[in-house]
Amino acid sequence: MNSSLKSILLIFIPLFSFGQEKDFYDLDNSFHELYSKLKVKSLTVSTKEFDNGKLNEEYIELIQDFAINGDIIREREFYNSDSTDGWDVKYKYNDNHQTIRTEWTWLDDKDQDLTEYEYDSDNKLIKSCDYYKRTNTIEFLLEECLIYIYRKNRIFKVKTAENELKSYYKKKGDFVFGYSADKKLKYKYKNGEFVYQNMDSIIFRYDRNDIGQIIKTTKTDNSDNLIFSTVYEYSKGLLTKVVSKDKNGILRREEDYKYEYYE
Repeated sequence: MNSSLKSILLIFIPLFSFGQEKDFYDLDNSFHELYSKLKVKSLTVSTKEFDNGKLNEEYIELIQDFAINGDIIREREFYNSDSTDGWDVKYKYNDNHQTIRTEWTWLDDKDQDLTEYEYDSDNKLIKSCDYYKRTNTIEFLLEECLIYIYRKNRIFKVKTAENELKSYYKKKGDFVFGYSADKKLKYKYKNGEFVYQNMDSIIFRYDRNDIGQIIKTTKTDNSDNLIFSTVYEYSKGLLTKVVSKDKNGILRREEDYKYEYYE
């Protein structure tokens, strides 16, 4: 898996699996206290996809396993009903519940990707390195390392180990704006929460509740014409249902979230 694809997946996985980091990187573990309090052991997401409002396909999209302290330790996600079409991710954390390692296995070809994260004494992310291993190789090979540079206690720039600029951030009021190296606005954060993503031809916007959980997303084109909207339902803080409709209000997708708990 190349690094750009992994970046996209790290952004979108939290939309399916509920956890969002309150920072410039999505490592899927910011609500560990809630999971621990409620003694969540596992999560299964059942998805229905619709074509013109009629059921087209139904399958298990996501399975997550949690440690007793609320950390997500394993995640299996599937694109459709083909159980070989997806990926399996294993997570490791430090004592502060920060991700220090993710290991991806692609279910179709068994290729693997590995990312390791480093933090300073103030628990700020300072470095991440991506590695890959093909099915016919023995060891992981280094793909790229990113260095996170801070200004006023927030991430200001992200560079490669070779000093190539990858992205940079500017703060204005409650907002932080994230730009690509070619100065294109890609992300917006409000009060530390990810609320906007520009993917060139389409734009995603995210509305959140008081504790940072996403309650609505909208997908538009560059002219702000609605493509689809998605609403999120919660019970006792846990995501229970996600419903997406197109611009005409026709149902496109439903996700039902079922939890198992530690005794």
